[in-house]
Amino acid sequence: MPELPEVETIKLGLQKKIIGLTVKDLQVINQKSVQFSPIFTRGHKVLNIWRRAKMLGVDLTGDKTLLFHLKMTGQLIFIAKEGERVMGGHPTGNMLGKMPNSDTRAVFYFTDGSALYFNDQIKFGWIKLVKTSELNDQDELKKLGPEPLDESFTWQILKESLLKRKRMPIKVALMDQSLISGVGNIYASEALFLSKIDPRRKISDLTDEEFKKIHEGIVDALQISLKYGGSTIRNYVDAQGQRGEFLAFANVYGREGMPCNGCKGNVVKITQAGRGTYFCPKCQK
Repeated sequence: MPELPEVETIKLGLQKKIIGLTVKDLQVINQKSVQFSPIFTRGHKVLNIWRRAKMLGVDLTGDKTLLFHLKMTGQLIFIAKEGERVMGGHPTGNMLGKMPNSDTRAVFYFTDGSALYFNDQIKFGWIKLVKTSELNDQDELKKLGPEPLDESFTWQILKESLLKRKRMPIKVALMDQSLISGVGNIYASEALFLSKIDPRRKISDLTDEEFKKIHEGIVDALQISLKYGGSTIRNYVDAQGQRGEFLAFANVYGREGMPCNGCKGNVVKITQAGRGTYFCPKCQK
């Protein structure tokens, strides 16, 4: 599943293309993927596109907001009338071909002749339509923790949120979306390396100075990833169809047995909560 930097990169690409367009029609190909009637979006103009954690929101006129979750294999592919293509999500060979294709679950047609395709191989992703004025009441949003790239995100807010799970290992806690939004396996490992904190440390054992270091590590890891367009393992490309380059600059993630970038030791891999954790035992105490 794409993490915060990947979804943010898709958002930035689509912002340049769909804001100001008016929905002419919505074709629903798979009812499971679209949880509302197409009639409610016809004739409405796109006002804004934003990200919250790993979800995208598209605000429309008429107090309406579309919520998109790509899950594991979702794609968003915008094709302008002239043929220009902007896309992001799970990479498949057919995402560069003719649209719609066998993976297409819904198509938004705009009045200027352009279209936005929602593709999803395994049909885990979804699109919901909610009232913009009631966004804060949506279960998918109100259960989320603070946004790590917001200006209001301080080390004190991070500490307060993490202390809700005092006995939890710090790496596992960083992936809990109710404690902090959008950070997954890759960036949790990278943030703790930058913080020089052992991922197995219990939250209750951390000092204020260490909370400050973790806060700085989270923000730095995410900003570095945004600079390089996100991460690619098997299933992510950005809005220009390019694979993210961040993993080429990763310090620990995916580097088991390789030399640590900070010392002469080697990166090790352990399993926490069913997920792989990468760290340097010498650097991360």
